[in-house]
Amino acid sequence: MAQLREQDLAATAKRTRTPKQAGRTGDGQRVTVKAGDQVTEVAVSKSRYARVAAKPGVVGKVIAGYADTAAKARRTGKSYVFTFRVTPDGTAEPIAETPADDPLDAALAAAKARGQAKVTDVLKGKEMLTGRDFGSLIGASHETVNVKRKKGEVLGLEGATRGVKYPRWQVTDAGLPLPGLAELFAALGRQPWTVYRFLHTAHAELGGRTGLDALKAGQVDAVLGAARNQATGVFG
Repeated sequence: MAQLREQDLAATAKRTRTPKQAGRTGDGQRVTVKAGDQVTEVAVSKSRYARVAAKPGVVGKVIAGYADTAAKARRTGKSYVFTFRVTPDGTAEPIAETPADDPLDAALAAAKARGQAKVTDVLKGKEMLTGRDFGSLIGASHETVNVKRKKGEVLGLEGATRGVKYPRWQVTDAGLPLPGLAELFAALGRQPWTVYRFLHTAHAELGGRTGLDALKAGQVDAVLGAARNQATGVFG
């Protein structure tokens, strides 16, 4: 951001507003950004201004992401691709940053971004509960739920920004923990997302059932056998 001259700064400061308050000036819609004693204004169209003014937090996140990436580009002398995922409600989440000069890096980053977007969608699902809500479901405190997660007794999934979420479906209709879950964690290397994918995949060894359906049907031994085969690269 360019440093304003002292006399210009004094004049500008009198009319400075926060981004939430910024509005129309003589030459169109403008958003005022202030950091300490430094002030700048960004021109936007009238239609865009309405969306920007309603989401000051999102705008701040985008500005921060741009500033950090610009600083990195200047420091390294490289160009970067910086990607945001924007949801229908206007929320923006950074999902990828990669050097723009390397096609392979860019392709890998794009694949990673798609994976991160999928993780975000999963964690936003209606079946996903906070630790506190999941604890209420099974009659345990939030602290106890966290201990059980670390032991592999319950499945907790983590994303970049949404914390740990617990799928409601890992509690059976009888209100009991999913049978065999701890053993499944051990078989698959104690990786929560690997366990999640296994549970939602149909397996020929289980008669075409998903791991989740088979566990709920009481086929614990068969499920663990399929999991061990997957972990060792043996397929039925």
